[in-house]
Amino acid sequence: MRNLSTIISKETCLFYGLPGTAILAVSLILSCKVGNDFGGSTFVNTVSFFGCNALLWLLYLVLFQYLPVDLMRVWSSKTRPNVTEAVGTRIAKEQVKHPVATVQPMTAEEYKAHCAEFERKKQEEHQLLVDSIIDYVGRMMSPFIEMLELDLLRNEIRAWCDNPNYEPKPVKLKSVHEHRDKLKTVSFKHFVWNIAARLGFENGYSGKVQAKFIKRLFPNELADIEVISLERSLTSSPDDGHIKLDRPVHTDNYIFHF
Repeated sequence: MRNLSTIISKETCLFYGLPGTAILAVSLILSCKVGNDFGGSTFVNTVSFFGCNALLWLLYLVLFQYLPVDLMRVWSSKTRPNVTEAVGTRIAKEQVKHPVATVQPMTAEEYKAHCAEFERKKQEEHQLLVDSIIDYVGRMMSPFIEMLELDLLRNEIRAWCDNPNYEPKPVKLKSVHEHRDKLKTVSFKHFVWNIAARLGFENGYSGKVQAKFIKRLFPNELADIEVISLERSLTSSPDDGHIKLDRPVHTDNYIFHF
């Protein structure tokens, strides 16, 4: 048998005793009122008493026991998916940060092959640029220089393409009888600038480097002009002289416009 102290506990008295007393009192009052309305009938009083008692107990249980529990269950069911989604998102982020699969290490042969391929392509592009520059030198300077000196000039330009600080050997122009066929200072400026613009000013072919190079290359023709004056006026009068200023387009850097 269950212990009497377990049946009659403090919680049981609070849950059933106090509400039960209030329900009995209300049921008696209501049954007396209903019985008086029906002439004091005992049957009516009894039926109304038990009916009121049952209804009041049902209302009490619904409002104070079953309804709060159901409301809490509904509320927790709505909030639980958000918690699950947050946990799933955190797990997914952790999986991204810490991938399970690992990359196969690159071999030394593959590494060297990639580096060599990069250098090969760079040398090919540089050679294409140098070939276009040497062709430009031959086309533009042939009317003003003898063949042997032209070969020397092309070699000096070739060396300068590999090293912007290269100091060239002097080159002599051929004798010209008519003054209009003679190269003027502006043509020397345009000549060196057209080449340097394609080699890249950012690669060391600055205005000062160009001025020093062209003055050493043609010391007799530029003897009366200072390096700083050449540097400041390399692109002046772009449409004057036998050699015009030829600004390269980024899409056809190797092309000269004759």
